[in-house]
Amino acid sequence: MTSTNGNHLSFPFRIATDGRTAEVSTLEEHVRDELVQLLLTNPGERLFLPEFGGGVRRLIFENIDETTGAMTKALITQAISRWIGHRVTLEDLKVDIENETIEVDLKYRIAGTEDTRIIRFQRNGG
Repeated sequence: MTSTNGNHLSFPFRIATDGRTAEVSTLEEHVRDELVQLLLTNPGERLFLPEFGGGVRRLIFENIDETTGAMTKALITQAISRWIGHRVTLEDLKVDIENETIEVDLKYRIAGTEDTRIIRFQRNGG
């Protein structure tokens, strides 16, 4: 959501020190926040939009193996394509599994720009 001054609401939603709604001032910050929100929301978590989400938080409860890696890659790709594919271009998605660690590197570009960004998620444990 964009305010009248061109800033975007922050994620997570919070109140700034001046008592107003906290905002981010750049499109890059806003899109990154959208990606994080999408990926960490589990499908079914939002009452009025039950299909929304990438479900990455569910990795906490999964065994870390090659199947989990393939499932993670598919969930992320599908969620980005469906919900914010008009805002970002997914350039690369790596899901590495080593011992009991899963690492997700998501390389994306904001639509209409040449600016490439990377987000990394990592989970340790068994």
